[in-house]
Amino acid sequence: MTIGILIMLSLALAFIVFFNRSQRKIFEEQMRVQQLQLEHQAQLLYSNIRTQEEERKRIAKDLHDEVGSKLNVIHLNLHRVKKGTAETPTADDAVSDMFVLINDTIDTTRRISHDLLPPTLENFGLQEAIKELCDSYQKADSAVAFQFELLQNDERPTDKIVEVNLFRVLQELISNSLKHGKPSQISIRLWLGSQELRLEYRDNGKGFDVEKLKGKNGLGMQNIESRMKMIHAKYELDSKVGEGFTASFLIHH
Repeated sequence: MTIGILIMLSLALAFIVFFNRSQRKIFEEQMRVQQLQLEHQAQLLYSNIRTQEEERKRIAKDLHDEVGSKLNVIHLNLHRVKKGTAETPTADDAVSDMFVLINDTIDTTRRISHDLLPPTLENFGLQEAIKELCDSYQKADSAVAFQFELLQNDERPTDKIVEVNLFRVLQELISNSLKHGKPSQISIRLWLGSQELRLEYRDNGKGFDVEKLKGKNGLGMQNIESRMKMIHAKYELDSKVGEGFTASFLIHH
């Protein structure tokens, strides 16, 4: 009987050990599958961002090379027509109206092309692009004071992918501030160190509850998170109702 009990206990113990091992293997396999799914989702997000940037470049090039050049040809031909209608007031007025329309269209085309692919960012780097961005917003909305400070510059080249993504995030933050925060001042500070890049964005707008924001999955916030993950950046968002909004970003070289 004792031997039988020992055998039964051994079998029970063996079953428990086998069951635990099986459960552990199942759990490990589930974790592996979840990790693969997360990695796949991240890759899809990164691919989507890359596709967006490539499409922006293509559209900007088409606007500049195709639409812009054709508008300039129309503009030149109108000058020739205007010379021939100088003695016909009605025709001359019509041509003058067309000049106004063409000039507005050329300016709009240049602005759209510039927003899609800022040549300053491509040719002169992040700090000059941010300065130009602030200047353009300042001219468009004099009620908001824009300030940009470059507090450190070790003149180390920055990865273009990092620059593009930070620039896009700044565009998103400024757009959100102007739309929702209604600030009177927006400041941006940049540190270009030899080991790290730091960027700080601050407005003095209405602010909001950060905890409530975390529960939302707005496209703008998803876009910011995806871009920061793509360039392995650490970031923090801080805001309180009535106390403005602050965002800080850190990237190690």
